Amino acid sequence: MSFSSFVPPFLLLSILCFLAGLWCGSYLLYIPISIISILLLCAVGLTWCERHSVLTYQKSLVLYACIMAGVGYWAINQWDQSPRAFRHLISEQTTFLSGVIVEPVQHSPGRVTMLVSVQSIGEKNNKQPVTGILRLTWLDPQGAVYRGDEIQVKARIREPFGTRNPGGFDYGAFLQQRGVDAVALVRGPDGAQVKGSGSDATLLNAWNRVDRWRDQVRQAVLRSIGEPARGLFLGMIVGEQSYLDQAVRDDFMTTGTVHIISISGSHLGLLAFLSFFIVRGGARRIPAPWLERLSCRLTPKQLAVILTLPLVGFYTLLSGAHVATVRSLIMIALYLLAVWFGHERQMMIALGLSALFATLFDPMVIYDLSFQLSYVSVFAIALALQLTSPPEDDWEFVLSSSEKLKNWIKQYFLISGAASLATLPLVALYFNQVAWLGVLANMVVVPFVGFFVVPLGLFSSILTLALDMEHLPLAGLNQRLLDGLNVLVHIIAEIPGAEWHVASPAPLAIGAFYFCLFLVFRDHRPMLRWGSTFILVGLISWWLWSPRQFFSDDTLRITFLDVGQGDATLLELPEGQVLLIDGGAAYERWNMGRSVVGPYLWDQGIRKIDHLIATHPQLDHVGGLAWIIRHFEVGYYWTNGVQRPEPFYQNLIDAVEEQNLVSQVAWAGSNLLEGESPCQLRSLNPSREISKVRPMAKEHYSGADLNNLSVVLSLTCGDHSILFSADAEVDALERMAQDPQVQRATMIKIPHHGAKSSFSEEWVKQLTAKIAVVSAGQRNRYGHPAPSVLQHYEQQGMKVYRTDQDGAVLVSQNLYSKTTEIHTAQEQRLLMVNPKGDVLQQETENFVRLWKNWSGAY
Repeated sequence: MSFSSFVPPFLLLSILCFLAGLWCGSYLLYIPISIISILLLCAVGLTWCERHSVLTYQKSLVLYACIMAGVGYWAINQWDQSPRAFRHLISEQTTFLSGVIVEPVQHSPGRVTMLVSVQSIGEKNNKQPVTGILRLTWLDPQGAVYRGDEIQVKARIREPFGTRNPGGFDYGAFLQQRGVDAVALVRGPDGAQVKGSGSDATLLNAWNRVDRWRDQVRQAVLRSIGEPARGLFLGMIVGEQSYLDQAVRDDFMTTGTVHIISISGSHLGLLAFLSFFIVRGGARRIPAPWLERLSCRLTPKQLAVILTLPLVGFYTLLSGAHVATVRSLIMIALYLLAVWFGHERQMMIALGLSALFATLFDPMVIYDLSFQLSYVSVFAIALALQLTSPPEDDWEFVLSSSEKLKNWIKQYFLISGAASLATLPLVALYFNQVAWLGVLANMVVVPFVGFFVVPLGLFSSILTLALDMEHLPLAGLNQRLLDGLNVLVHIIAEIPGAEWHVASPAPLAIGAFYFCLFLVFRDHRPMLRWGSTFILVGLISWWLWSPRQFFSDDTLRITFLDVGQGDATLLELPEGQVLLIDGGAAYERWNMGRSVVGPYLWDQGIRKIDHLIATHPQLDHVGGLAWIIRHFEVGYYWTNGVQRPEPFYQNLIDAVEEQNLVSQVAWAGSNLLEGESPCQLRSLNPSREISKVRPMAKEHYSGADLNNLSVVLSLTCGDHSILFSADAEVDALERMAQDPQVQRATMIKIPHHGAKSSFSEEWVKQLTAKIAVVSAGQRNRYGHPAPSVLQHYEQQGMKVYRTDQDGAVLVSQNLYSKTTEIHTAQEQRLLMVNPKGDVLQQETENFVRLWKNWSGAY
C-alpha cells in the first residue's frame, strides 16, 4: 500500500507547512537573516515544483501562504513581550493582591497550588488595578479553593526561577514561557482569604462547578483508599499527580509505562476504544427486528460514537481538562467524527486537524513535551495500522477466533513497537532513559488499566457524584486492582538492566533519526532503505551506549552545577576519574540529585563516581546525595565525620548502608587520590585537633559549627590549583589562610555562597587566584552572595562567576599549560537581535550558540 493511498497529502502538507512556519517564527527575532533566507528558499523551491508540474500554481500558493501564516501567527502571539505592570511588584516587601483563580487547583498533602489572574493591588480604598498571572502555593490551607474563586493574599512576590544547567530543565523559564509573571508562597489557614466564586464569567462559574465535583471525588478517595493505590487512583482518574510516591513513579518510568499513571491521550483513547466496541458489539447483537429499526436511523458505529463522546468528555472534565487532555479529546472527537461519516481509515486527518487546533490555541505548544510525544506516537500508530490493516471494513467476521487472536497479537506488537521506536529519541532527550521493557510491559499494563482500572475508577466516581457519597463506592475492589498493578509494575522494574539511562541525544541527531525513519517507510529504493536502516541502528546503538564524553588525557574539567541555594561540583580528572563534591538540597517536591545532578551525569556518560565527598551534613549540600548513591556506582565515600539526627541525614546514611559503602573521614592532610595520578586532592579541613574540642557525634550543632567543620579541598593538577572551600566560616578560613595550598590556588570556590559570615580579610589577601566561583540560588532569602563580599574578591583581581546569574559554570584546563577555558549555561541562551546594532554580528553569535545546542557541544 502506498503512502499516498491513505493520507490526504495536500491537507497534511498544508498543516505541516503551518507548523514549519511556527518554528521559523519562533527564531525570527534571534536569527532574522537566516529565517528570511529560509523563507526565500521555500518560495524558490515551490516555484521550481510548480515549473516542473510537481504542484499546481494554486497549491504552491496555498502551501507558501501556510508557511507565512505560521510565521505571522507566532509573531502576533508573541508581539507583546514587554513586562506587564504586575512585574514591578517583585521585591523583598510583602504586597496585598486580589485576583481570580483561572486554572484547576493542584492538590498535594498539606498544600495547594493555583494560578491567579491578579486584578488589583492594595487594600480597601487604596486598591489599584493591575494585570498579571501569579503562581500561588498555599501551605496548610483552610478549606477548599476552586477555579473561579476570588482570592486575596499578602505575600512576597518573586520572579519565577529555576536551575540552569547544560541540557537541563529550567523551571523558571518554563513558567515564564507559559505566561506566569511571578510566584508566591503563603502559609497557614490565614495565609489567604477566599471569597468563593465571584466571577461574572459564565465559563469560570461552570469550571467552578466541575472543580467541586473533582474535589468531592478526591475527598472520597482520601477517605476510602490507602497508599499507594490512592496516588494511582488520583493520578489516573482525577488528574492529581502529587499524591503519588516517587518510588512508585520510578517503577513506572523504568518499565516504560509512566504514561499510564497520569491522564493522557492513552487513557482517553483506551476508554473510547472500550466504549466504542462494547456499544457497537452490543448493538450488532440485538434482535434482528430491533437492529433493522435502529439502522433506519443510526448504524451501530454511529450509535457507538454518540454514546462514547459524552463519556470521554466527562472523563476529560473530571481530570481537570488540562491542555494536553483537551488536545487528546479533540483528536478522539475528530476521529470519531470521521468514523461517523465512514472515513475511519483517515486517522491522519484527525491527527493533522488536532495538531492545527492545538497550535492555534497556543503556538508554543510545538515545544511542549506532551505535544511532541502524543503526536509522534499517534502518527507512528496510525502509520502502522494503515500499513497492516485489511481494506475490508468488517473483516473480523471472516476470521476464526484463533486468527483474530493471532492478528491482534501481531498488530499489538507492531503498534507498540512503532510507538516505542518513534518516541525513543524524545524519551531519551527528556528523561535520559530508554525503557526497553516498554513493549512487553505495556502489553500487560495497558489492557489491564484500560479495561479494568480506568472503567472501574470512572464508574466509582460517577456513583460518588450521582449519589452524593462521602466515601468511594467499590473502594475495596479499586484498592485491590491498583495494589495489584503496583506489585506487577514493581516486579517488572526489578528485572536486571531494566533501568537503562542514557545521554540526551543531540537535536541534530534526532532530526537525522526521523529523516532516516521516514526513508525506511517511504522510499522503495533498496539501497537507500538499507542505508537508512544502517544509520538508524548506528544512532540507536550510540544512544544506548552513551559513552563518556571524549576529552584529551591532559584535560581537567570542572562543572559547578546550578542547584539553587546549595552546592554540587563535578570533577572529571585527566586519567578518567570522576569526583562529585556535594549534591544540592532535597525537598519534599524537588530533589536536586534527581532533577539536576543525576541527569547531568548521564548526559556526560557517567555511570560511576570514583569519589563522592559530602563536605558537611547540611541539607543544601548533601540532601541530594542519597538519591545519587542509590542510582550510581560509588567507589569511595568521604565525609567530615559529623553525624546528625535530622531525617535528610538519616536518609543519606540509609543509602550508604544499602550500597555497602564505607564512610571515610577526610581529615586535614589526607590525600583522597591514591596511586599514580597527575592530580592530588588534599583535604585542608577539618583538623583532628578541632574534632577533639568539638565532639563529632554531639546531637546539636550551631550553623557556624557545622560550617567550620566543612571538608575543604585543594585539587592540584599540573599548573592548576583549585580550592573548594565548602561553607567554611571565618574561624576555619583564618586557620587555613597561611596554608601553601591556599596561597598558590589559581581558582577558588568562594566559601558559604558568598555569605558575610565567611568573609575574612586575612583570607582574601592571601589569595592569588584569578578566577572565583560562587554557588547561590536566584533571589535566595539569605541575600547570598553579599555584594560587599564579592567586591573584595574582585578588588583582589579575580573574575567572579555566579551560578545564580550565570547558571552552571564549566571550566576546562590543560594539565600542562596555564590556559583556562570557561563557559556558562547562560551562554546557551539566544539573545534577541537589536536592529540598531550590528545585526549580522548578533545573528552570527546566536547561530554559534544554536549550533552548539543542536549538536550537543555544550
